[in-house]
This record gives sequence, structure tokens and C-alpha cells, in this order.
Amino acid sequence: MNTPPASPVATNQGAPAKPDYGWLTALMAQWIEDLNKQYPATLRADGIQGKVTLTAMLHEDGLLSDVRIVKSSGNPALDHVALEDVKNGPPIKLSRPLERHQMPVKFSISYDLKTAR
Repeated sequence: MNTPPASPVATNQGAPAKPDYGWLTALMAQWIEDLNKQYPATLRADGIQGKVTLTAMLHEDGLLSDVRIVKSSGNPALDHVALEDVKNGPPIKLSRPLERHQMPVKFSISYDLKTAR
């Protein structure tokens, strides 16, 4: 009795598994929440609020460099505040190794009159 040859099974043995960075998303969200935002009283008094989306290079020591705005809040003064807040923020305390020297990250910071500290 002849048995048919086994069908080939597709595997990802040649491709390395992509690391799961869900932990980093949660860590960045907490870092932004804890960030000491300098929301100027003059902007608040004028009712200026908004969300600024930024990119940066995250290094394995938790420092951010090359911080840039990718989507403006619509107000240059508020955008500038967001850049300064990130640049002056503490290093991110990584709970796991990045598994590389640096990686790009994208995140948003909101300045909201209702939640302003």
C-alpha cells in the first residue's frame, strides 16, 4: 500500500518573530499621564486647548531624542509647550529591554481645560 507524500506545512521558521511592544504602549501612556505638563495660564485663560502628536527616538536607557511634532494642535504656542514638556520630562522607566539600541515612538499629549492641573 502506497501512502501519499505528506503535504508541506507553511511555517515562519525563516522569519524572526516580531516582538510584542504592547507593554511599551501602556508604559508610554502612563508616562504621558504622569508628565509634569506646563499648560500656561495665558493659554488656558484664552480657552486654548488641543492635542499634539509627536514622534521621538526612544533609547534603551529610557531617554527620548529627536522629538518632533507630526500633527499640530492648531496652535503654535501649545505645540511648543508640548515639545518642551517632552524634552524636559524624565526618562521613561522601561519595564523590559527594548531589544535594540533605539526605536521610534509616536504618541499624543492632550491639553484640556477640564483636566488641567
